Amino acid sequence: MSTLTKTVNNALVYYDSTYTHRWYDAFGPNVYKYLQEFVALPADNATGDPTEWLETVVEIGAGTSTAVLTDVAGGALLITTAADENDGWSMQLGGAAGEGVYLNGDYQTYMEATFQVSDATDSDILIGCTVTDTAVLGGVTDGLYFRSVDGSTDLCFVTENTNSEGTTTVATLVDATDVTVEFLFDGTTVTPYADGVAYTGTASSATTFPHDQILRLTVEFLNGAAGAETCTLKSLRLIHLRG
Repeated sequence: MSTLTKTVNNALVYYDSTYTHRWYDAFGPNVYKYLQEFVALPADNATGDPTEWLETVVEIGAGTSTAVLTDVAGGALLITTAADENDGWSMQLGGAAGEGVYLNGDYQTYMEATFQVSDATDSDILIGCTVTDTAVLGGVTDGLYFRSVDGSTDLCFVTENTNSEGTTTVATLVDATDVTVEFLFDGTTVTPYADGVAYTGTASSATTFPHDQILRLTVEFLNGAAGAETCTLKSLRLIHLRG
C-alpha cells in the first residue's frame, strides 16, 4: 500500500494505491475540504465543546451529553450521551452557516469516517452530508449519509432528495468495534464503501440523489435506550472539488 497522485477537476488528489477510491488530500483551485484525525480540535476553553461546528445537544432529563477529545492512539473525538433515551449530540460543520457541498454537476466528492459505538443495538448514528437540520435523525430532507437506528445493527448508506430515500445496507455494527465508511461521487454516480468493500452506487440522475441542495458535513449520535452510550470518532474526511 502506498499513496499515489492524480489530477481530478484541476486538483491534485492524493489517493490510496490499493483502495483506489480512497482519497487522503487534494490541492488546487476550488478545493473544499475538511481533514480531521482528532489529534487536536478547536474547542471552547470552558466547556470543551468543538467550536468549528453548529451543535445541538439533547439532554431530556438529568445528565450531560458531551463531545471531547479522548486518549486514543492517533486521536479521537468521544461523544457521550446523557442517560435518557434519545439524548445525544448533533454537529454540523461550519457553525451557523456552513453549507458548501453542492452536487449540481461533475463536482467529484469523497467522504470518510472511522468510528465505533459502545452499543450497536441501542444507538442511533448518522454521518455524512445533509442540509442544515438540528435533528437529522428525526427526518432530514436531503443528503448523502450513513445511518443506523436503534433496534437494529444494520448500517445503511442513504441517498435522499426532498424526503425521498434510497437505502443500501453496507455493514453490521458490532459493539466497540471500528468501522470505516466512505462514499465517492465521481460526477455521475455515488458509490458507498464499508471497510474497503464497494456497494451498489446511485446515479446522479436518480430521484433520490440530492442534486439541487447545498449540503454540509454532519454527525449525529443518540442513545436508543436509557443509559449513557458512546461513539468514538477516529477520523473524518471530506473533499469536494468545484474545479
